[in-house]
Amino acid sequence: MPKYFVSPIEKPEIEPFEITAELRTQLQYFTTGETRDPKKPNEYFFPLLRTRELLEDGVFYMVSPLDSQNQSEIEITLEQEIFLEWIVEKEVENIRVEEA
Repeated sequence: MPKYFVSPIEKPEIEPFEITAELRTQLQYFTTGETRDPKKPNEYFFPLLRTRELLEDGVFYMVSPLDSQNQSEIEITLEQEIFLEWIVEKEVENIRVEEA
């Protein structure tokens, strides 16, 4: 199983944070789509205000590909919560994901 590490782009002095392959596939749930650069698929932008709100609410919303009229409320997992807390604690917004 591959290992993934999240590195802060604007704060290279912060040690990378290890995430699972599963969490790697879920990162887009916590960003805003318009902040992703399609030319940099391994980079993500996590607006701190939004990340704090996600942690406070404990849920995020997804639109079903089969029903774009409705959203599902999904509770944040412990793994997701730990990652989002790291983002807020380190005040990181721009990250890069690398496979080890």
